[in-house]
This record gives sequence, structure tokens and C-alpha cells, in this order.
Amino acid sequence: MRRPSPAQRTARTIQLLLAAAVAFFSGCRSVPRGEYMALEFDKTKPLRYRFVSSREVQIELTSGPSGKKEDSKASNESIEMVFQIRPVEIDPYGLSTLEFTCESVQVKRTTFSGKPAAADAMQALQGRSYTIQVSPTGRLELTDSFKNLLREIGQKSFAAKSGSQQQNVKDPDMILDWLFFQYTLWDLPASHPRPLEGIRVGSTWESEQFLPWPVPIQNLPSRILTYTVEQIDEQDCRLAFISTSYKLRERPVLNFPLPYEGNYQIRGSLFSVLRNFQHQSLEGSGRLVFNLTDGCLESAQDEYTLVTSASFILPLGESLPKLTVHQHIQIERLSDDTRSERKNGGL
Repeated sequence: MRRPSPAQRTARTIQLLLAAAVAFFSGCRSVPRGEYMALEFDKTKPLRYRFVSSREVQIELTSGPSGKKEDSKASNESIEMVFQIRPVEIDPYGLSTLEFTCESVQVKRTTFSGKPAAADAMQALQGRSYTIQVSPTGRLELTDSFKNLLREIGQKSFAAKSGSQQQNVKDPDMILDWLFFQYTLWDLPASHPRPLEGIRVGSTWESEQFLPWPVPIQNLPSRILTYTVEQIDEQDCRLAFISTSYKLRERPVLNFPLPYEGNYQIRGSLFSVLRNFQHQSLEGSGRLVFNLTDGCLESAQDEYTLVTSASFILPLGESLPKLTVHQHIQIERLSDDTRSERKNGGL
């Protein structure tokens, strides 16, 4: 994304002054800031967020057209991360540079076989920092700092080759969940087609997002998401309460850098013997709270069920695998009080 020219900045300033003048002569003392869903940053006020992603994955074997259930396997995985976001350079008309520091990472996983899972590559992110750039309207620009760290973490998911081993083998990881958080944090303003019009109760617009999944595949599940402003409250600050609904997108959204390339096999997973993934249905809903006073996302909750059909690499008679993923995602803005509670053993 290019930085605005001096002429563009001047035009933007004139536009805001005209809006203020219209509000003044209409009897308003100031422009109603709460209507605008713009991001704001302050070098003296770092942001902190907790991101939690958890899913249950069920693989059922069915027989032929009847769909009779033959067998079922299940696994669970979750990741919880806490980030501090520190504004480094602020440009109210262009791209601001933000430094992310991962304060903590916790990954839990149970395997289909019940055997202990290998350490997740995402554990290596704890204590690391990187930068991104984002505009007041949420347009994201990934820096080399982020991309290099992404590839580094991606490589840590691969097992070391031994002997005559030729094929790359990797362990399951939750890197896609990290990427999902990185984009979702700004998606509310970024997806709004007319940001200068602001929002009001009843405002609705769409966004397209990729979805985290147990393994990275070419046909990554993606959705068309509809945001609807349900309520705007003014208490200590102005908060917009926004509901979400979604439907499957036919083609995957691939607007993000890949953490690894080439062919590989997933170690210790039933996914390694499956292919031809076809996403069948997506059901669920979500809710977000955007802080219009501070200019940032306050919280987000997302729950959905995704059903996917597949086939085996080697035919096994009439057995057909069906995958069902029950996904829960939560983003929460944290305060210094929250930090103290967690250090003292609180949730």
C-alpha cells in the first residue's frame, strides 16, 4: 500500500474540516466521533490481546450412498496466545507501524490415535517480536519482519530427515490460527466499503476470509461473512455491537503468505492418507464489539461447524471419510488489571 501524497493528505484534512463545519452549523458542538469506525494508535498506550482458538475434529467412515456410519475418530487442539501491540510510528493518514510481541503461547493437542503429540512449532513464537503496518481503515501491509518470522516458525514444524528419507515430513501445527488472528484483528474497518459514511444500527456489509483448519491444504476453507451492527451504546465509551453470519465461499481466499512450500506428509495424522477435500456446509455465528472511542477491536467470538468430504489416497472399498470440525475462536482486549490477575492465578 502506498503512502498518500501531500495533496491527498491536504484533501483529507479539508474533508474533515468541512464535516466539522457542517456539524457546527447544524447545532452540534463536535463531529459525532462514534459514527466512524477508524483505527487509532497512541505510542503511550500499547494494546494487549488474548487470542484463543480451539477445535474438535471428527473423522467418520461411511459406506456408499447410504452414508451408514462405520467408524469414528476424534482429536482436539487449541492454542492460546497473548500479544502486546506497541505503536512504533504513527501516520494518521497512511500506514502506522506496530510492533507485536508474543508474551505467551500455550498449545494443547490430542491425536486420533491417542499417542502423545509432538511440540507445536507455534511454541517457538513466545518472546519473539515482529512488525506490521496498518492504515486507519484497517488495510494491512505485512513487513519482511513478519514474513521472515512466519517462515522460520513454519520450518520448525518439519521433522529432521534421517537416513535415506526423501520426503518432507511435518508435524501438525496451528500456524494458520496465528495468521487468522493477524488479519481478523483489523477486518471490521478493512472490509467496510464506505468507511467515511461511518456506521449506524442496521449497517451491514460483507467480508471474505480464509478459515483455520487442522492441516494446510490447497482448498483451504473460506467464508463470506456478513457484519450487521445491532447496537451502539455509550457508557464510559462508545461501543458498537456487531453480529456475524456466514456462508461457504466456493473458492479459497489466499491473501496471506505461506509458512512453508513444496510437498510434505503430515506425521501421525489421518489427514496424511486423505485427499480431494470438498467443503460441504458451514453453520454458525459470531459477535464482535468495536470500541469507537479508542478506535480498536474490544472483543470477538466465533463458533461454527464445518463439514468436509474427502477420499482415501488408496481406495478402501466403499468407505468414504467425512470430516466435521467444531471451531471456537475468541479475541479479547486485555487491560493491565487482567495481567495482574493472571500473574496471581486468575483466569
